[in-house]
Amino acid sequence: MSVMRKLKLTAEKRGENTETAEQQMRRRLVEHLDEQLELAAAELRGEKLVKTRQIYVTAENGERVTQRIEQRLRKWYWRNVDGNWFTEVRYGNRALKLSGENTAIEVGEKEKLAEVIGMLKDAVMAGELDKALAMAKKERMATLRKG
Repeated sequence: MSVMRKLKLTAEKRGENTETAEQQMRRRLVEHLDEQLELAAAELRGEKLVKTRQIYVTAENGERVTQRIEQRLRKWYWRNVDGNWFTEVRYGNRALKLSGENTAIEVGEKEKLAEVIGMLKDAVMAGELDKALAMAKKERMATLRKG
């Protein structure tokens, strides 16, 4: 018996990306929030989180080679002078306006940071930040058109 006869063949075609623009923005924001969770957890353990990414560089002989470089990770959380911790949700290099002009979320103690980020992930998945994301995207596109 031939190998091809053992396989189940079908006329199914590869589908298009069925993810809407809102779903894609939510997914990417959740990925960034997961990264913030990793950063916070590493900081609580007293460690430094290091992530790398792959780039292509042309060597002296003209050959393209891959290199791994350390990725710069920016924290979305900070401590003020009173010792309270705050976080924000960012779209690109700007903080999202969550309510009016308010961009920061008061966390309180550093140990509650993971809990607050988890609640933010739930809010993103429920679509509660879609309006803020759309406004941030609109502002960013307007800025790009000017420059």
